[in-house]
Amino acid sequence: MPRTATTIVGRLISYKMPYSTIYEPFNTSQGLKSVDINYLIPNSNISDYNFDKIFNGLLNLDGQFRLGVRPNDSSLKKIIKYIIGNESSISFKKAKYVSRKRGLILKDPFLLFASKHIAKNHKVVVCERPLLPLAGSFKRMSWSFDEYSRLLKDFNIIDIDIQKPNQFNNSTISPFVVGAVQFFYLYSLFKKNLLNDDNIYMFDQNELSVNPNQSIMSLFDWLNIDYSKNDIDKIVINISGSSKKNKFPKEGVQHDQLYDKQHANDYFNSILTNNEIEYVKECEIMICSGGEI
Repeated sequence: MPRTATTIVGRLISYKMPYSTIYEPFNTSQGLKSVDINYLIPNSNISDYNFDKIFNGLLNLDGQFRLGVRPNDSSLKKIIKYIIGNESSISFKKAKYVSRKRGLILKDPFLLFASKHIAKNHKVVVCERPLLPLAGSFKRMSWSFDEYSRLLKDFNIIDIDIQKPNQFNNSTISPFVVGAVQFFYLYSLFKKNLLNDDNIYMFDQNELSVNPNQSIMSLFDWLNIDYSKNDIDKIVINISGSSKKNKFPKEGVQHDQLYDKQHANDYFNSILTNNEIEYVKECEIMICSGGEI
């Protein structure tokens, strides 16, 4: 899922294993030119054959990337993207030309709904996060979820039944919060297909926040990565930001390094209104129980 520490998970694995990380190659704003829509679902909005062709090409370090220039980019940022590339294309070039013999981590929330298909041949780590802090993060980043209506139809093709798709609509609630709820709802339905798959590991972002040592050790055990207590302690220090005094990240900054990550699931209280918090809680009860609002 987006906003669930996927970047940090890629980093902490790389601390112990000599892998190269390719950043969001399936993100249509800056990733592969061959990807036309966000959140591909094999055998639904893309054929298995075409998905495997793109995916396996990427594993063979074959692919062309978009410039990823956005209207609100500064002039300097636009020049850098034209000359050097964006975050996705630069990570791809590093993997291809600097460390080609290494293994690969594809860090990409846009592959979430392809995870069951990918897990047939590869290990997949699915990161998840409680709904309230997820909603707070969506609102902090001003992220809507424009793909919801399309994905409702895509889910129907793979026989995931959605009874009341409009039940979350609420004109008094921020559209970013509504988007987070819609995303969490689709994920909760899709997650049923992921359970009991030996190649899929469910990584709890909340556990990483409150009990990072055990969270990382459990992941490393699943990946068969050797580690010592000293290794884990160093990794926790590197990713936690515990030496920082800020208790919440800056608005609009996707990966703010200057705040203490142990507060990652608390800062929603300063972002969401009381009405939004109540709305999210009601939605979460409904989603978890399978009932209606």
